[in-house]
Amino acid sequence: MAEQATARGNEVDRRTMIVGPGMSFNGEIGSCDRLIIEGSITATVPKCQHVIIAETGVFSGHASTDNADVRGRFEGELVVRKRLLIRAGGHVSGKITYGEIEIESGGAISGAIEKADTANQVSLMLPLSA
Repeated sequence: MAEQATARGNEVDRRTMIVGPGMSFNGEIGSCDRLIIEGSITATVPKCQHVIIAETGVFSGHASTDNADVRGRFEGELVVRKRLLIRAGGHVSGKITYGEIEIESGGAISGAIEKADTANQVSLMLPLSA
Protein backbone atom coordinates (compact mmCIF):
# COMPACT_ATOMS: atom_id res chain seq x y z
CA MET A 1 0.00 0.00 0.00
CA ALA A 2 2.80 2.44 0.78
CA GLU A 3 4.29 1.88 -2.67
CA GLN A 4 0.91 2.61 -4.30
CA ALA A 5 0.73 5.91 -2.47
CA THR A 6 4.27 6.69 -3.63
CA ALA A 7 3.36 5.90 -7.25
CA ARG A 8 0.39 8.21 -7.02
CA GLY A 9 2.16 10.91 -5.06
CA ASN A 10 0.39 13.16 -2.61
CA GLU A 11 -1.59 14.92 -5.30
CA VAL A 12 -3.28 13.73 -8.49
CA ASP A 13 -2.83 15.96 -11.53
CA ARG A 14 -5.91 16.73 -13.55
CA ARG A 15 -4.53 14.83 -16.60
CA THR A 16 -3.88 11.64 -14.60
CA MET A 17 -5.89 8.47 -15.17
CA ILE A 18 -5.88 5.81 -12.45
CA VAL A 19 -7.15 2.27 -12.92
CA GLY A 20 -7.36 1.21 -9.29
CA PRO A 21 -6.91 -2.23 -7.69
CA GLY A 22 -9.64 -4.67 -8.71
CA MET A 23 -10.75 -2.44 -11.59
CA SER A 24 -10.49 -3.26 -15.30
CA PHE A 25 -10.55 -1.05 -18.39
CA ASN A 26 -10.85 -1.89 -22.09
CA GLY A 27 -10.53 0.67 -24.87
CA GLU A 28 -8.40 3.56 -26.09
CA ILE A 29 -7.00 6.41 -24.04
CA GLY A 30 -6.47 9.30 -26.47
CA SER A 31 -3.87 11.11 -24.37
CA CYS A 32 -2.90 11.73 -20.77
CA ASP A 33 0.01 13.10 -18.79
CA ARG A 34 0.15 10.15 -16.41
CA LEU A 35 -1.50 6.73 -16.47
CA ILE A 36 -1.35 4.70 -13.25
CA ILE A 37 -2.40 1.05 -13.50
CA GLU A 38 -3.10 -0.86 -10.29
CA GLY A 39 -5.78 -3.09 -11.83
CA SER A 40 -6.11 -4.55 -15.31
CA ILE A 41 -6.15 -2.69 -18.61
CA THR A 42 -6.45 -3.84 -22.22
CA ALA A 43 -5.97 -0.74 -24.28
CA THR A 44 -4.29 1.35 -26.91
CA VAL A 45 -2.54 4.43 -25.54
CA PRO A 46 -1.06 6.37 -28.47
CA LYS A 47 0.16 9.38 -26.49
CA CYS A 48 1.07 9.56 -22.81
CA GLN A 49 3.96 11.11 -20.91
CA HIS A 50 4.25 8.62 -18.04
CA VAL A 51 2.88 5.08 -17.71
CA ILE A 52 3.19 3.57 -14.23
CA ILE A 53 2.25 -0.07 -13.70
CA ALA A 54 2.01 -0.98 -10.00
CA GLU A 55 2.77 -4.45 -8.59
CA THR A 56 -0.87 -5.47 -8.98
CA GLY A 57 -1.19 -3.87 -12.43
CA VAL A 58 -1.47 -5.66 -15.76
CA PHE A 59 -1.39 -3.82 -19.10
CA SER A 60 -2.16 -5.67 -22.34
CA GLY A 61 -2.12 -3.84 -25.65
CA HIS A 62 -0.21 -1.01 -27.27
CA ALA A 63 1.32 2.04 -25.59
CA SER A 64 3.51 4.94 -26.69
CA THR A 65 4.95 6.99 -23.85
CA ASP A 66 7.89 9.16 -22.85
CA ASN A 67 8.62 7.18 -19.67
CA ALA A 68 7.43 3.86 -18.26
CA ASP A 69 7.87 2.49 -14.73
CA VAL A 70 6.86 -1.18 -14.54
CA ARG A 71 6.44 -3.04 -11.24
CA GLY A 72 3.66 -5.31 -12.58
CA ARG A 73 3.20 -6.78 -16.08
CA PHE A 74 3.10 -5.33 -19.57
CA GLU A 75 2.26 -7.52 -22.58
CA GLY A 76 2.05 -6.18 -26.13
CA GLU A 77 3.73 -3.37 -28.04
CA LEU A 78 5.50 -0.70 -26.00
CA VAL A 79 7.32 2.35 -27.35
CA VAL A 80 9.18 4.32 -24.68
CA ARG A 81 10.80 7.39 -26.20
CA LYS A 82 12.90 8.21 -23.15
CA ARG A 83 13.30 5.85 -20.16
CA LEU A 84 11.93 2.37 -19.50
CA LEU A 85 12.39 1.27 -15.88
CA ILE A 86 11.56 -2.34 -15.04
CA ARG A 87 11.47 -2.77 -11.28
CA ALA A 88 12.13 -5.95 -9.27
CA GLY A 89 9.14 -8.21 -9.93
CA GLY A 90 8.15 -6.31 -13.08
CA HIS A 91 7.88 -8.10 -16.41
CA VAL A 92 7.64 -6.59 -19.89
CA SER A 93 7.02 -8.80 -22.91
CA GLY A 94 6.22 -8.27 -26.57
CA LYS A 95 7.61 -5.78 -29.07
CA ILE A 96 9.58 -3.23 -27.06
CA THR A 97 11.31 -0.07 -28.29
CA TYR A 98 13.11 2.15 -25.79
CA GLY A 99 15.39 5.17 -25.63
CA GLU A 100 17.07 4.19 -22.35
CA ILE A 101 16.45 1.12 -20.21
CA GLU A 102 17.07 0.10 -16.60
CA ILE A 103 16.18 -3.32 -15.22
CA GLU A 104 16.40 -3.91 -11.48
CA SER A 105 17.44 -7.31 -10.13
CA GLY A 106 14.36 -9.52 -10.35
CA GLY A 107 12.86 -7.61 -13.27
CA ALA A 108 12.39 -9.33 -16.64
CA ILE A 109 11.99 -8.46 -20.31
CA SER A 110 11.29 -10.75 -23.27
CA GLY A 111 10.30 -10.51 -26.91
CA ALA A 112 11.51 -8.31 -29.77
CA ILE A 113 13.53 -5.57 -28.07
CA GLU A 114 15.29 -2.68 -29.77
CA LYS A 115 16.86 0.61 -28.83
CA ALA A 116 15.33 3.56 -30.66
CA ASP A 117 17.77 5.78 -32.48
CA THR A 118 17.38 9.55 -32.52
CA ALA A 119 15.76 9.61 -35.98
CA ASN A 120 13.10 7.08 -34.91
CA GLN A 121 12.41 8.91 -31.66
CA VAL A 122 11.58 12.11 -33.54
CA SER A 123 9.39 10.33 -36.09
CA LEU A 124 7.48 8.47 -33.34
CA MET A 125 6.49 11.72 -31.69
CA LEU A 126 4.96 13.20 -34.85
CA PRO A 127 1.20 12.80 -35.35
CA LEU A 128 0.13 10.10 -37.79
CA SER A 129 -2.00 12.57 -39.77
CA ALA A 130 -1.44 16.28 -40.27
